[in-house]
Amino acid sequence: MSILLNNSGGDNAPWEEAINRYLPNKEIHLYPNIPNANAIEYAVVWHHPHGDLLNYPNLKAVLVLGAGMDHIDAESELPDCPIVRLVDPAVGDDMAQYSLYWAMHFQRGYEDYRKQSAAKQWERFEVPMSRDFRISVLGLGPIGSFIAESFTNNNFATQGWSRKPKHLDKVRCLSGNEGLEMMLANTDVLINCLPLNDGTRNFLDHEQLSQLPKGSFVINVSRGAVIDDAALISLLDESHIAGAALDTFVEEPLPAASTYWGRENVHITPHVAGGTYAKSAAKVIADNIKRVDNGQAPFPIYQREDNSKPI
Repeated sequence: MSILLNNSGGDNAPWEEAINRYLPNKEIHLYPNIPNANAIEYAVVWHHPHGDLLNYPNLKAVLVLGAGMDHIDAESELPDCPIVRLVDPAVGDDMAQYSLYWAMHFQRGYEDYRKQSAAKQWERFEVPMSRDFRISVLGLGPIGSFIAESFTNNNFATQGWSRKPKHLDKVRCLSGNEGLEMMLANTDVLINCLPLNDGTRNFLDHEQLSQLPKGSFVINVSRGAVIDDAALISLLDESHIAGAALDTFVEEPLPAASTYWGRENVHITPHVAGGTYAKSAAKVIADNIKRVDNGQAPFPIYQREDNSKPI
């Protein structure tokens, strides 16, 4: 029995080498070169062709090669086996550090100091203490929870919102429409960690973003389409939102014609907030395969909900 591997759009070689190191007794087949569909027990994939996962009748699990699940949500039908998210601590560290960097950039006024440096000016500004600086994490999945806990561990006033009630130590957790309104109204930096699906596309529209206090900031480490670009740009132009750090966009690479380019209050990075590293992630995937082989449940199993419903 064997593994189907498909890092669509990326290099399969590092993954094949790393997985083989942890699972030397498993045969790995690179898609689309699958000699026997019946022999495939595990599909280790990223943005796999729609519908193809249904062609392997003996699948025991589908293991995703990245943090996002929008390509899984886009499938009209999935095989009857666990769909396993990739929760690699190295990715969580990357995304938490990215978010911390930009939140501190906004909190401490480092952009103002950069401009002063260029002008050879020496002036100090009063800034809020971290315990008084309100960080709001929108979406408390595995990555969002990790980011929220990282801010708490760095003594920021941290709250988070999710579709359903959730509990995290030292993080104020809110849910539902009332909880969302309460969180947005009490935010200095909003960090978007929502997945992209039918229920979250353009979720942060003008109505939602305008509930943020004047002078607040936005960080996006999830998917570009969760934010209504026109709404964000409008509120940036009005200085209602003071600045944004954006790592993901509806179209990538970001087109040269995008109005995001060239704005002093918008910081653009090319989808680098959280890299997936084969060396570390392969062990997480291999450990889950070993769990299934031993009759145990993999972790964490992705539960696809009705994403057409409002959050």
